[in-house]
Amino acid sequence: MRKSYHFLIESDRTGHTLVINSRQIGTFATLDAAEAEANNIANLAVPGANLRFELDFMSTLTDLEMRAATLHWRA
Repeated sequence: MRKSYHFLIESDRTGHTLVINSRQIGTFATLDAAEAEANNIANLAVPGANLRFELDFMSTLTDLEMRAATLHWRA
């Protein structure tokens, strides 16, 4: 069976919010902290997993950036 997790980091003036499969996990002061937590969660599902976030959306008008990564594996 194929499984996947969709990771999203929404960054704005207030912080960096980590969302996994449409569920908010938490808000972090730095992007590095949000990415580290996402990698910790990914490693619980697939030991040794390393997520690579890519910038998907950026709005200079609202200072909003969205980065996404997807983890796929067979169970």
